[in-house]
Amino acid sequence: MRSCILFIVLFGTMQSVRAQESKRYSLFNPTPRSEMREFSIDRPDVTESPITVDPGHFQFEGDIVKWSKDTQGESERTINVVNALYKVGLTPSWDIHFGIEAYNIYQDIHADTYDKGFGATTIRLKHNFWGNDGDTRTALGVIPYVTFLSGNPFDSDVIYGVGFPFSYDLSEKLGLGAQAQFDFVPDDEGSRELSYFQTVVLGGPLAGNLDFYVEGMGTFYSGGNWFTANGGLIYNVSPNVKVDIATNVALTDEAPTKVYLGLSFRI
Repeated sequence: MRSCILFIVLFGTMQSVRAQESKRYSLFNPTPRSEMREFSIDRPDVTESPITVDPGHFQFEGDIVKWSKDTQGESERTINVVNALYKVGLTPSWDIHFGIEAYNIYQDIHADTYDKGFGATTIRLKHNFWGNDGDTRTALGVIPYVTFLSGNPFDSDVIYGVGFPFSYDLSEKLGLGAQAQFDFVPDDEGSRELSYFQTVVLGGPLAGNLDFYVEGMGTFYSGGNWFTANGGLIYNVSPNVKVDIATNVALTDEAPTKVYLGLSFRI
């Protein structure tokens, strides 16, 4: 009995020391590269990762190019060039993201450009509740955000909301993810409407350094709802660099169809 109690005390002490050691890392005292977590990204699926960037490190995740077609109405098109998230790890469980649409091209149904230039700016925070270090089969996070549609933070035309990403390791090779998100979107009357979307994603290694994912997404709002079927491939160039190609296919008239090529890396 004493041996059992002694073991419990020693184990608890070791865990406390580990926790204190991890807490000492911060924005200005970065996690050593040898102790960094496995590289986790929020793209290219819509479902975000609940895992945060290691404190004191920078991470880039972006569409090098993305083509979108609005399947409702006149089927206008948008081409995004370097639509990216710039992430910085703040603490072992918090990071901050700056989303910048560097250049957008807007086209009509005849593929003629009628507008182009800088797009929206987004500021997000992510907090991991548990599972950040891979010590559990599940992980949960929260991502509050605000998006300035014109790119101007002093403009009242903004969208804000919060998402809750969740992941579950089904096995060593397959992972399941889901996200519920609530968005408050401006309407034509100067007020805001609540929009909700839900995703479910399944993914894992496919062959060699190539990973895959398949995903379903539903968006629900006061004017109706729409659904997409998503999928893509992710190539792990190195432990800190990934490239991806993916698509979102509209399943209803209101949903957009998208095709995109992306790059992610961390330093």
